[in-house]
This record gives sequence, structure tokens and C-alpha cells, in this order.
Amino acid sequence: MILIISFPDNDHVAQVTRHLRTDYEVLDLASIPVRTRINARCGPSADALYIDLENRRRIDLDRVGAVWNRRIRGFQLDPALTDATARLFAQSETTEAVQGFAHAMGCYWMNPPAADEMALRKVTQHRIATRLGIRIPETLVTNDPDEARAFIEAHAATGVVRKAFRNIPQAPRETLKIGPAEMALLDTIRFAPVILQEYIPLALDLRVTVVDEEIFATSFRSEPRYEVDYRPGVGTAEVRPYVLPDDETARLRRLMAAFGLKFGAVDYRVTPEGAHVFFEVNPAGEYLFVSERTGQPIPQAIAAALERNAGG
Repeated sequence: MILIISFPDNDHVAQVTRHLRTDYEVLDLASIPVRTRINARCGPSADALYIDLENRRRIDLDRVGAVWNRRIRGFQLDPALTDATARLFAQSETTEAVQGFAHAMGCYWMNPPAADEMALRKVTQHRIATRLGIRIPETLVTNDPDEARAFIEAHAATGVVRKAFRNIPQAPRETLKIGPAEMALLDTIRFAPVILQEYIPLALDLRVTVVDEEIFATSFRSEPRYEVDYRPGVGTAEVRPYVLPDDETARLRRLMAAFGLKFGAVDYRVTPEGAHVFFEVNPAGEYLFVSERTGQPIPQAIAAALERNAGG
């Protein structure tokens, strides 16, 4: 059996499940603890993990051969629980219990929660990639305005790009080249760390999707106005399958192995000289915007990996 941790209205999940022949169930973590019951029995007389879904279907987690940890929504607490301290406690206890269940399941995960957690940390990505011989932009993560100013001055010839660690809906931040407006706000870096990277000259942007060591690379040739961030210009870009060089493929597989990732959506840039520069790996990145434009069978590959490792 395959367990998919996501939610039913996720298009990426729908495109994969249509290729599954093995029995599967989609678990929305937002249904815990109000609509879904979780149970762990441990001791001399019992050793079992099971969940009772809101449709009254019981899932024996020891029968699950593979988990696809795709996207999660936060736990939804009972609205009857109105006391702020009680809600905080309920949130904490639910988190601890669910994480315990995840670590207790000795099956194949795409991706293990601990691997996702580590791989999401940009500083960790930068250091491990560099140590594996993967080229990254010269990078500074800092909350020191003086350090930031010196870095920007050192890269004045090419320019510097500012990035957020994670874009949140309540406070979106554009990835952009630093100009006079940003320099005027440089002292505000003291309020929170920022990622600064040298601008990498552009020939092509790449999205490389890795599925259980299988590589699907796609190139984007965008309009000049999208030279810093290709994503807003995907709709008008020239999109083609791309062959990642063997040496880059080998290094990327080593990076995935270092994090323990079975799936990753990886962004590279190809310079005019043909160098490949790594930007980041997203452990739960999107892939339909490339598979639908190129015909690359990424949903099929995910389904096949889950079934192969689940024993289906």
C-alpha cells in the first residue's frame, strides 16, 4: 500500500495517482486531530500503528510500503478549544505525536521528513553543494549591514541578487538585483538575515527534476526582463528537454544522497560559457509546469518509484 501525505485537491498528486495500480490513500494532515484519529499501541501485548480517516477507513501503517510526502497543510484544531494556552499545547502535542508516527514507519519515503527539513535549509545546501564540487554563486547570508555592503561592493561589476529564505504569503519578497532602492534600505538587514548572491550571467535556466535517481532536465530561454528569476516568465519562455552533462548528473546524485532525498526539483543556470551553476534544490518543488510543456513522464516516474519500493 502507498500513503500519500498531501491533500485531495493537489493537481500534482492527481497526475501521479492516475498512474498507480497499487492501493493508495491520501492523508491530509490538516484533518488531524479533529477529523482523523491516530493510534499507536506499544507494549508486551500490542505493537501497532493505525489511523482512522474521516471516511471511517482504517489504515494499518505497518502495511504501508511507501510514503510520498508531497505537501502538507497545518493541523486544524477544534474551534471549541478557545483558550490560547490550550491551543498551543494541543498544537505541540499533535506535532510531537505525528512526527513520532513518521519516524516509526520503517518503509520507503519520498522524502523522509528529516531529509526534507535538512534540505530546506539554504545554508546547508550551499555548504554541502560546494564540498561536493558543485559550483554555486558567491553567496553571503548575513544580518550585518556592513558585511552586506562590503559584499555588494566586491561584486559591483556583475551585480548582486537578493533572495528570501522562504516566501510566505503574508510577506512575499521578490528575487531581484540590488539597486539604489535596496541600498537605501541596507541597514534594515539587522532585523533579519538575508541571502545575497553574485548575479550569474544567463544563457539558460534549468529545472532538473530528480525522481529516485532518474533525471529529467528542462531548459528555459526567457525574455531579458526575467534574467534574475525565470519563474514569472515561464508562460512565454522557450521550454525544451535538456541533457545535463554526465559530470553534473553524478554530482547532483551525490547531493541528493547526502540529503537522503528521493525527490527534488533543482534550479541551475547555464552561463554563456556553458558552465552549470547550482541555485537550490526544493524537496517538494513543482514539476507539472515542465512535464506538461515537454512531455517528460515525471508523474509516471513518481508513480513507478512508489510502486517499485512499495513492492507493488
